[in-house]
Amino acid sequence: MMLLGLLGIGMLVTGAVDAPITSVTVYSDRVRVERTAHLTLSGTQRVALPLLRGGVDPASIRVEAQGAEVTRVDLRSVSEDAFVPAEARKELDALDTLDAQLERNRAEREVCSAQIAALGGLQPGVPSESQEGGAPPPRLDPSGWGAATTFVLESTSKLQERLRALNLRSEELSRERELRLQAARELGATPRGPGLEVAPTLSGNGPVKLTLAYLTANARWYPYYELQLLPASNQVKVSFFGLVSQETGEDWKDTEMTLSTAIPATVTTLPRIATWKIGQRERFIPTPEPLTLPVRPPPPVPPVPREASSDIDRLRERLYARIGTPPATASLPVSTSAPAQPQRAPAPEALGAISGVVTSTDGRGRIADVVVTATSPSTPEEFVVVTDSQGQYQFPKQMPPGVYSIRFDREGFKPFVRADVTLRSGHSLRVAVELLPEAFTEMIEIAAAPPAIDVGSTTTGLNMDQKFIRRVGGGPPDVSAGSPRFSSGEDLSTVTVGVGLVPPGAYQRPIVDPRLPASLAGGYDLAFAASRAETVQSGTSGRQVPLFTETWPVKVERKLFPALTRAAFVVAELQSPSKQVLPGGEASLFVGADPAGSASLGLVSPGERFTLPLGVDRAVRPVRNVTLVQSEKGFLSKAEETAYRVTIEVANPYAVPLPVRIHDQWPLTQDEHVEIKLTRTEPYARQDKVNGTLEWELTVPASGRTVATFEYTLRHPKGWRMHQSQ
Repeated sequence: MMLLGLLGIGMLVTGAVDAPITSVTVYSDRVRVERTAHLTLSGTQRVALPLLRGGVDPASIRVEAQGAEVTRVDLRSVSEDAFVPAEARKELDALDTLDAQLERNRAEREVCSAQIAALGGLQPGVPSESQEGGAPPPRLDPSGWGAATTFVLESTSKLQERLRALNLRSEELSRERELRLQAARELGATPRGPGLEVAPTLSGNGPVKLTLAYLTANARWYPYYELQLLPASNQVKVSFFGLVSQETGEDWKDTEMTLSTAIPATVTTLPRIATWKIGQRERFIPTPEPLTLPVRPPPPVPPVPREASSDIDRLRERLYARIGTPPATASLPVSTSAPAQPQRAPAPEALGAISGVVTSTDGRGRIADVVVTATSPSTPEEFVVVTDSQGQYQFPKQMPPGVYSIRFDREGFKPFVRADVTLRSGHSLRVAVELLPEAFTEMIEIAAAPPAIDVGSTTTGLNMDQKFIRRVGGGPPDVSAGSPRFSSGEDLSTVTVGVGLVPPGAYQRPIVDPRLPASLAGGYDLAFAASRAETVQSGTSGRQVPLFTETWPVKVERKLFPALTRAAFVVAELQSPSKQVLPGGEASLFVGADPAGSASLGLVSPGERFTLPLGVDRAVRPVRNVTLVQSEKGFLSKAEETAYRVTIEVANPYAVPLPVRIHDQWPLTQDEHVEIKLTRTEPYARQDKVNGTLEWELTVPASGRTVATFEYTLRHPKGWRMHQSQ
């Protein structure tokens, strides 16, 4: 159960507990942190959780308890140099516990030492030579000496072993006490950073698991792949990682980590269907328009009750007494701010008025019964009046200053909008317009949507929507579906009301970098859990978190461009065998154990066909040779003709067949005096005569070689020097 409250009630018990970070969900630009505490309750207890540092969103705080009921959660903002009672109380309680354990250890060590000394002093006694009555002394009986010696040795050995264990425990407790004492010194002398105190009140009996979850900023992750081609098996090993970094002010130590492509809060608002009433126009074009209604501002948040200053002073004195710093020299926070002065209410803005006259452009004079509607983005209210028999109108209600759009509607006339009418504070304006009859053939552009009014009849008056009349009149509207009710005369603000999910008040729509997973996932809400607990410290360079590794069977081929480079580019055409959507990201490429370059991957869905770049295979190096086959120089004609042969040889260094795709080209020309012909390709190659490209699909036998050739002739005028152009 979760309950957030800011009203104070008396607490029966107050305690401070450890609540380490147990799991985090990292989004594109923030992180959801979950802390877990285990405690035992007996009745009602107010628990002080660790101070939350960094940019924690208070609206996202959620407290749950298994085995108890959360009756209230107190939140208090702590300034940069404020004294934190919860942390001070926690350190003092820990020091008291350690001191008690050290005292018990010391007492037990003294008892053991005394027992060892007593056992060492035990010796067998020898009777005196003279006995009563002059009898001779008895003879010594050594039969019990062995048992006595064994008892002394065994008891001494056990006590010495116990003493050694106590000494080791004493050293551990002393080291732990020194660490706690150092933390108390830092708490009492060093100014603390700003943060948020969370103190839930629990009710129950027995063991309780308390969970605190919240959102905080300054964390992100980037998708990253390692693609390794295994040539012997024609498989690709796909390893997916998340590069995680954070500056939240809190270290994540051995936490369960989930990396998500979602954005934590989104708004889903359904559109509103407008009313279509016959009579104003025959055609209806839906226009998306938000429903803007006034709402009253929320009441101010009551101040959080704080501990009495005398209790905090006593806690300070106790802390300073423990760390050895006198209160007179301690760095106590002192308020230097002046008392708040009462603020005067701002003077109300003077209202203005708009009036005018409406006439016809065909010379019929002034027009009566014209509906005049004034709207402004600075006010949610619509002002509506109707022209009288003289075509005059005047808004009876005073209007706030702003930029208005005034619309004029009348059956038989084309609607008209006068936009950008600026009404200044305390001024009055006259806006006169002329309306065009419907029979006029000129096209008029409508600049705004009509009001929700039926102007279908001018003889029986206006048939207005009753909800619209109530909104204009300032009274409470007859709204349904859970919409709020309002009364006239109140100070109201505006809000766009819709049906759907809305984020908390502190939410701001994030601006997501295109490199972040929220963009690379293409709108998919993906979540990847780390395979083991991870540690990411705040302010460090980040950590590469392994997410999963899969092996995909692929059909791999080498693409060769021997005229341009001797490199063999490895690509795989495949249908994604993965059962999950994979976001885009940067990838490091390997062929076997050798680095082969890098690439940028796009979003891949399950079953989607795509081309996977796998880098460069340096073991495959094509050899291209160009030889002059024949050269003829004309004696009678003035033309020269030359034949060329291009040979491409590819060797396969692997013990398996090697599919290759060879790309080459022959020259083209647009000069009518130059003639180029492709005469032969062996084996046959696909030809693109527009671009002059050739393409072979070949399979090089295992540990063998393959040769591809093509020939072309070049005929040009005698003495011409040919050159290559782009």
